[in-house]
Amino acid sequence: MKRLIALVIFIATLGLAQAQSAQGRYSSFRTKDGMLFFIHPQKLKDISGIKRFEYDMTLLSWTDSVTVNFSFESSSLDPVTDLELTTASGTTPCDCFSPLFVDAKKHHYEIRITSRFSFAEIKKIFASETPPRFSFRQGNLNESATYTPKAWTTDKKRLNDILTLFLLSK
Repeated sequence: MKRLIALVIFIATLGLAQAQSAQGRYSSFRTKDGMLFFIHPQKLKDISGIKRFEYDMTLLSWTDSVTVNFSFESSSLDPVTDLELTTASGTTPCDCFSPLFVDAKKHHYEIRITSRFSFAEIKKIFASETPPRFSFRQGNLNESATYTPKAWTTDKKRLNDILTLFLLSK
């Protein structure tokens, strides 16, 4: 009997340890126009052609778009072109993006880009079983960043919970 109780406690503890909460991953604020949800920066570790990559998102209840800002370090100063988000279900090109700033560091450049996607596109991308890949070009360089499969498994539920909370606040 003691072993059975210990096994049940172990399984329950393991389940709680693996449950991922959205708490601490976003902030929400009431404004005069409605609700603003800010998804805190997320650093992506699977990168190609760049040194570092992280993104954050802002959702506003009075619009149908999501602002996705991302920062990365690059050895190139060329402007970003051909921005898109890709999953197994397809590619979503971004037609609306622009630089926020470019800063020179010792041996590279830090670049911050702002982009806009529809809420429906972001919801579809975050529903994907495969991690989304941010892809873009800088001159002749193809650059990208994505979640590692383990990180996507962890973060996907939290992101979808935040999107659901956002929808409930509209």
